[in-house]
Amino acid sequence: MKIHFFHTNDVHSHFEEFLQVTTQLRRKREEALAAGEIAFTFEIGDNADRKRMETEGTLGRTNAALLKQIGYDAWTFGNNEGLTISADRWHALVEAAQMPLLVANLSDLKTGERLPELEPYLVLERGGIRIGVIGLTAAFVDFYKLYSIAAELPQSTLKRLLPELERERVDMVVLLSHLGLDLDRKIAAEFPEIDIIFGGHSHHILTEPEQVGRTLICQAGSYGSHYGHLSVEWDAQRRERKSYSGGAVPRDPAEEPDHELVELFARWQEEAADALSEVITDLAEPLEHALWGNSPLANVVTDRLRRLTGAPIAMINGGLLMHGLIAGPVTRADMLTCCPGPNTPVVVELTGAQILSLLQKGLDKAYIERVGKGHGFRGHFVGGLQVSGLLVQVAQAEAGLRVVAVEHDGAPLDPARHYEVAAVDYLYFSSVYEEFKQGQAIRFELPFLRELLASELGRSERQDSAPRYLLQEVRGK
Repeated sequence: MKIHFFHTNDVHSHFEEFLQVTTQLRRKREEALAAGEIAFTFEIGDNADRKRMETEGTLGRTNAALLKQIGYDAWTFGNNEGLTISADRWHALVEAAQMPLLVANLSDLKTGERLPELEPYLVLERGGIRIGVIGLTAAFVDFYKLYSIAAELPQSTLKRLLPELERERVDMVVLLSHLGLDLDRKIAAEFPEIDIIFGGHSHHILTEPEQVGRTLICQAGSYGSHYGHLSVEWDAQRRERKSYSGGAVPRDPAEEPDHELVELFARWQEEAADALSEVITDLAEPLEHALWGNSPLANVVTDRLRRLTGAPIAMINGGLLMHGLIAGPVTRADMLTCCPGPNTPVVVELTGAQILSLLQKGLDKAYIERVGKGHGFRGHFVGGLQVSGLLVQVAQAEAGLRVVAVEHDGAPLDPARHYEVAAVDYLYFSSVYEEFKQGQAIRFELPFLRELLASELGRSERQDSAPRYLLQEVRGK
């Protein structure tokens, strides 16, 4: 008896590629079913990404509706669904997807109870085969607390649930894991009762399954570049796996997506476009932006970060903002293209010496023109550092720009003193500006940077466009 498992992960709202690759998936699945074989189809998370207008305008319902139409059996959340779409909108995702949403390691922070939209596991029976399917997502504990959600460590969840599945008398245990390949390997070694792990989060392309002990680990890349197909030869008498084959299958760029998928996607595009046409404010003057140095738009963001957090200093990297805003009506669509990433404010404690080092690096092209990726970054170049609460004197020397003086509250920045600095999670978690990772995170806050900017633009007060970097010409080195 042959059992086919189809899976996708980390699409990140690359809809065009997703429609192509899932059309391929459906063709293979139809072949298997026509041959009288068994097939299951799973989505492993981060299908949605609010950088795309179709996802932003419908808060993920476009993605969920496509999953339903493609014919998935179950799905799990990635951090992009769990952390960028608020929990009060999850019911709408489940309603649009019309399939079980398996996330076993999230619960209500206050009560400890299971969240109503989420199921811990599912037992599917086809052709006399019973498989138990568990879903787990990355346990970003501090971030989920912002939403009053508790995130349990995956190993603790498995210790609780695997005995329950054993009592269900399943033939096979399958884990939908949005945890990353490294953690999947550790779980496979610690829990040999898991037969198959379909993984995501780390964007690995496993062209054939990786075996740890008796557990198979599969992962199918990212951005719709591949789909996963694992074929298992099952011994019905011994109730055990005889052999297996398959792995990540590349997307065929010449594939014509199924017509009904294209039509469905077009309908959701219209709904998203209508939602994003909402005007949030009317600017009397343009707000320009620069990748480094002075940026009136970045001034608005950093000033608002200071007020939100109470920190005396705020810093963001210029690449978080993609363009300035012209005078006149500003819509939700403008907000999306201007600030596409789902970045969250964080307060970090840094020394004055670390801040001085950061400011100098923020003038260096090697840092400014580094291509950013991961940790919610949705721009291109990382950019320099734009600030609030500081006045930075910069000199042009033969060796390039250099910081010659920095003032905070009218006094020189003290290298030995510790300062609270409001920044964003991208700077804290990535290594693009090393000092942020060396600092101590005090707390994370909401809302996302894009929503923070939108609320600030709606204020009637005039924004502070005064320069924070002052350039002076000097001779010599």
